[in-house]
Amino acid sequence: MDLKSREGFSLFEMVVVVGITVLLSAITLTYNRSSERQLILFKDQAVVVGLLNRAKSLAIQKYQNPAITADYVFCAFGLHLEAPRDVILFADLGEGSCDPTNANYRYDAGVVPPEALETKSLDVRNEFSGLPEGGLDILFIAPELTATTSADFPVGITINSTVGGLSAATTISAAGQIITE
Repeated sequence: MDLKSREGFSLFEMVVVVGITVLLSAITLTYNRSSERQLILFKDQAVVVGLLNRAKSLAIQKYQNPAITADYVFCAFGLHLEAPRDVILFADLGEGSCDPTNANYRYDAGVVPPEALETKSLDVRNEFSGLPEGGLDILFIAPELTATTSADFPVGITINSTVGGLSAATTISAAGQIITE
């Protein structure tokens, strides 16, 4: 029997190939899980920015909901952010007019007619940080598209990942400019 004519791989070669394959698979899976958390975080940031832009758009076009009676006027549109992960697109309604006695330029939960137009929640792995007690309101008032808020400008919105220490920041200026970081 000739030992040189033997074909196949030795045990050592097989162990090396399997070891390298396992190592590369572990690196890929670890990187993939980190990317997944980052994608979820940025998806939630995109939802918040999209709702801010929608509020601006509704304010510019002076949107009127046909389901709301003619006794109420749409004075402003905005976002109400509430810890840990709630986002509400709302319309500030004034009874008859938008003067300060009728419109308070903030989100009022539980009023009739309801001010909430759309409600969303962040992914369970993400949450807001640094919001004031009672939440944060950011409003856009037509026709000049004046921005106002329940906090001071510039307003910072930070979304933190509860796993992995990632964060995404969005800033709204007094002119209504939205900046993402």
